[in-house]
Amino acid sequence: MIFNRKLFAFAVLSVMAILGTSLCAVPFEEGAWKNIDPNTRGITRVDIRFVCQDQIRNGQPYPPGPPFYVHLYGSCSPQDCDWGEVGAVEISNDFLYATYDQGFAKRYVYLRKSQRVQDGLWLYMYTDFTDPSRQDYTMQQWFKK
Repeated sequence: MIFNRKLFAFAVLSVMAILGTSLCAVPFEEGAWKNIDPNTRGITRVDIRFVCQDQIRNGQPYPPGPPFYVHLYGSCSPQDCDWGEVGAVEISNDFLYATYDQGFAKRYVYLRKSQRVQDGLWLYMYTDFTDPSRQDYTMQQWFKK
Protein backbone atom coordinates (compact mmCIF):
# COMPACT_ATOMS: atom_id res chain seq x y z
CA MET A 1 0.00 0.00 0.00
CA ILE A 2 1.37 3.42 -0.94
CA PHE A 3 1.21 6.13 1.74
CA ASN A 4 -0.29 9.33 0.37
CA ARG A 5 0.78 12.29 2.58
CA LYS A 6 -1.68 14.74 1.09
CA LEU A 7 -4.60 12.38 1.55
CA PHE A 8 -3.51 11.66 5.13
CA ALA A 9 -3.14 15.38 5.95
CA PHE A 10 -6.56 16.08 4.47
CA ALA A 11 -8.09 13.29 6.55
CA VAL A 12 -6.49 14.55 9.78
CA LEU A 13 -7.61 18.12 9.12
CA SER A 14 -11.13 16.94 8.30
CA VAL A 15 -11.38 14.98 11.54
CA MET A 16 -10.05 17.94 13.53
CA ALA A 17 -12.59 20.26 11.88
CA ILE A 18 -15.39 17.86 12.76
CA LEU A 19 -14.19 17.59 16.36
CA GLY A 20 -13.80 21.37 16.62
CA THR A 21 -10.16 21.30 17.67
CA SER A 22 -7.48 23.59 16.34
CA LEU A 23 -3.91 23.10 15.26
CA CYS A 24 -2.66 26.02 17.34
CA ALA A 25 -0.89 25.69 20.63
CA VAL A 26 -1.08 28.60 23.05
CA PRO A 27 2.18 30.52 22.58
CA PHE A 28 4.40 31.42 25.53
CA GLU A 29 3.85 35.16 24.99
CA GLU A 30 0.06 35.10 25.37
CA GLY A 31 -1.26 36.50 28.63
CA ALA A 32 -1.03 39.41 31.05
CA TRP A 33 2.51 40.48 31.96
CA LYS A 34 3.56 42.84 34.75
CA ASN A 35 6.87 44.73 34.91
CA ILE A 36 9.25 43.18 37.45
CA ASP A 37 10.25 46.71 38.52
CA PRO A 38 7.31 48.10 40.55
CA ASN A 39 8.83 51.60 40.29
CA THR A 40 9.28 51.64 36.53
CA ARG A 41 8.76 54.90 34.70
CA GLY A 42 8.32 52.98 31.43
CA ILE A 43 5.87 50.24 30.53
CA THR A 44 4.04 48.81 33.54
CA ARG A 45 2.00 46.10 31.86
CA VAL A 46 1.83 44.15 28.61
CA ASP A 47 -1.18 42.12 27.53
CA ILE A 48 -0.64 39.80 24.57
CA ARG A 49 -3.53 38.15 22.78
CA PHE A 50 -3.10 35.34 20.25
CA VAL A 51 -5.54 34.52 17.45
CA CYS A 52 -5.28 30.97 16.12
CA GLN A 53 -5.29 31.19 12.32
CA ASP A 54 -5.38 27.48 11.55
CA GLN A 55 -7.49 27.78 8.41
CA ILE A 56 -6.88 29.14 4.93
CA ARG A 57 -9.76 30.77 3.06
CA ASN A 58 -9.28 32.27 -0.39
CA GLY A 59 -5.54 31.85 0.05
CA GLN A 60 -5.44 33.91 3.28
CA PRO A 61 -5.12 32.92 6.95
CA TYR A 62 -8.46 32.80 8.74
CA PRO A 63 -9.66 34.56 10.78
CA PRO A 64 -8.25 37.66 9.04
CA GLY A 65 -5.91 40.08 10.77
CA PRO A 66 -2.64 39.66 12.60
CA PRO A 67 -1.99 36.55 14.69
CA PHE A 68 -1.00 38.57 17.77
CA TYR A 69 -2.25 41.72 19.49
CA VAL A 70 -0.19 43.74 21.98
CA HIS A 71 -1.74 46.08 24.55
CA LEU A 72 0.69 48.31 26.46
CA TYR A 73 0.22 50.41 29.59
CA GLY A 74 2.69 53.18 30.43
CA SER A 75 3.59 54.59 33.81
CA CYS A 76 1.42 57.65 34.50
CA SER A 77 -0.11 59.24 37.57
CA PRO A 78 -2.56 58.75 39.17
CA GLN A 79 -3.16 55.65 36.99
CA ASP A 80 -1.33 53.95 34.15
CA CYS A 81 -1.74 55.30 30.60
CA ASP A 82 -3.58 52.94 28.27
CA TRP A 83 -1.67 52.87 24.98
CA GLY A 84 -4.30 50.70 23.33
CA GLU A 85 -4.04 47.46 21.44
CA VAL A 86 -2.20 47.07 18.13
CA GLY A 87 -1.62 44.13 15.83
CA ALA A 88 1.69 42.32 16.06
CA VAL A 89 3.52 39.80 13.92
CA GLU A 90 6.10 37.15 14.62
CA ILE A 91 9.23 38.25 12.78
CA SER A 92 11.13 35.09 13.66
CA ASN A 93 10.59 32.14 15.94
CA ASP A 94 11.78 34.35 18.77
CA PHE A 95 10.39 37.86 18.34
CA LEU A 96 7.00 39.56 18.20
CA TYR A 97 6.97 42.99 16.58
CA ALA A 98 4.42 45.79 17.00
CA THR A 99 4.35 49.49 16.14
CA TYR A 100 2.61 52.28 18.02
CA ASP A 101 2.09 55.56 16.15
CA GLN A 102 1.22 58.14 18.79
CA GLY A 103 1.46 61.13 16.46
CA PHE A 104 4.31 62.80 18.32
CA ALA A 105 6.37 59.59 18.22
CA LYS A 106 6.53 56.14 16.66
CA ARG A 107 7.34 53.27 19.02
CA TYR A 108 8.85 50.09 17.62
CA VAL A 109 8.23 47.28 20.10
CA TYR A 110 10.01 43.92 20.15
CA LEU A 111 8.98 41.17 22.56
CA ARG A 112 10.39 37.73 23.26
CA LYS A 113 10.92 35.14 25.93
CA SER A 114 13.54 36.50 28.31
CA GLN A 115 16.96 34.91 28.47
CA ARG A 116 17.64 36.83 31.69
CA VAL A 117 14.45 36.33 33.74
CA GLN A 118 13.17 32.77 34.12
CA ASP A 119 9.69 32.41 32.54
CA GLY A 120 9.83 36.13 31.83
CA LEU A 121 9.11 38.35 28.87
CA TRP A 122 11.63 40.86 27.51
CA LEU A 123 10.50 44.11 25.89
CA TYR A 124 12.76 46.29 23.77
CA MET A 125 11.36 49.57 22.45
CA TYR A 126 12.81 52.20 20.14
CA THR A 127 11.07 55.59 20.31
CA ASP A 128 11.40 57.84 17.26
CA PHE A 129 10.10 61.36 17.94
CA THR A 130 8.63 63.36 15.04
CA ASP A 131 10.11 66.56 16.52
CA PRO A 132 13.79 66.55 15.49
CA SER A 133 14.70 68.56 18.60
CA ARG A 134 13.63 65.64 20.85
CA GLN A 135 16.16 62.90 21.47
CA ASP A 136 15.10 59.43 20.29
CA TYR A 137 15.76 56.66 22.79
CA THR A 138 15.58 52.92 23.45
CA MET A 139 14.57 50.98 26.53
CA GLN A 140 14.39 47.41 27.62
CA GLN A 141 12.29 45.99 30.43
CA TRP A 142 11.36 42.59 31.85
CA PHE A 143 7.95 41.21 32.79
CA LYS A 144 6.43 38.24 34.64
CA LYS A 145 2.93 36.76 34.44
